[in-house]
Amino acid sequence: MVSPPSPSTSTPSALTWSMTPLRHRLSRSMPPWRRKAIRRSDSPWGQQPSRGGLPGGRRGARSPYSNESGSWLIGPSWLYVLAAIVIFAAAAAVAVVQATGSDDSGEPDALQATSVGPADGIGESQQPASAEPNGTEAAQPAQQTQSVEQSTEPRQPVSEAQAQAQAEQAEAAVEQEQADEEEIAPEPEADNPLRGFVIPIAGACITEFPGHLPGSPRVYRNDGVHEGLDFYEWASCTAVRYETEILAAKAGVVIRADLDYVDITPADWDRFISANWEGEEILDELRGRQVWIDHGRGIVSRYAHLSAIAEGIAAGTEVRRGQVIGYPGESGQQEVYANPGTDVHLHFEIRVGDGWLGQGETSESARRLYLEAFGLAD
Repeated sequence: MVSPPSPSTSTPSALTWSMTPLRHRLSRSMPPWRRKAIRRSDSPWGQQPSRGGLPGGRRGARSPYSNESGSWLIGPSWLYVLAAIVIFAAAAAVAVVQATGSDDSGEPDALQATSVGPADGIGESQQPASAEPNGTEAAQPAQQTQSVEQSTEPRQPVSEAQAQAQAEQAEAAVEQEQADEEEIAPEPEADNPLRGFVIPIAGACITEFPGHLPGSPRVYRNDGVHEGLDFYEWASCTAVRYETEILAAKAGVVIRADLDYVDITPADWDRFISANWEGEEILDELRGRQVWIDHGRGIVSRYAHLSAIAEGIAAGTEVRRGQVIGYPGESGQQEVYANPGTDVHLHFEIRVGDGWLGQGETSESARRLYLEAFGLAD
């Protein structure tokens, strides 16, 4: 048996070792007992088939990877071969991935395709690219796709001609609505002749002073009563002066207009006192200059104590509701000659047949009847 070399045996330097050929390195560095041990090792790489079919035979064919002495190479050359195989496998894997694409790279493209709206012209391709249809989705009818395509059609931009036509239609509708509002509305509750009146002085209110309401006593008239409404500036919420316009309370036909009226004198006043204020003629003179308007169905409105009558107003003239017919004054009163300008007002009546609105009622009830006629009742 060959004994191992002694520790004192000299070892070649690293430079000498690297410059020595491989076969000489193996033969010189390994003792015979080591080379035999390698040949006899259990490594499958060292068991090369021999010519006689037995592994490890000395007479076996020499492998291209063995040295001259027949041992298998286990040095750096084998590591080079193994590294080349690993690099080749990695390169092949990268090539396969680039050719087929990964799951992550395909999914965003599919999602991007489904997010594109119909304005881009691809609304019909809104199916996920990475999802395979299951049995239920595969059985859906073809008209579902058609309905999706049809639903995108109304979203197409409207042409300029259509937009202009729509704008013209909207403008025409607004103009028609304004025309309807400006048109004079029919008088409300036309079936009731005591409805649809307006207050004869714009902005005025119905006084609550009892002496200005229908039914108020007039002692100087031989226990007579007041038969209408009085509109004085201090009690009617608005100015009542010579220049204030008096309006027709309702449409109708003028049946009286005292265009040739002459103011009373002190002699006339003495005559009234001598007659004890009796008689319809005296009462009519006390109302001064007047305009009467017939509204039909026995309803007549009277406007008394006028200072003047509006131009164009005469008997037989048709007037509309709200038309100017005259101006307030104090005609028929003693103040017209004794103290002019101190009793300017309008006396207004609604006559019903031979009577007057509020006749036989209390002053408060008569006031409410006028509020209803003016459409101001609660």
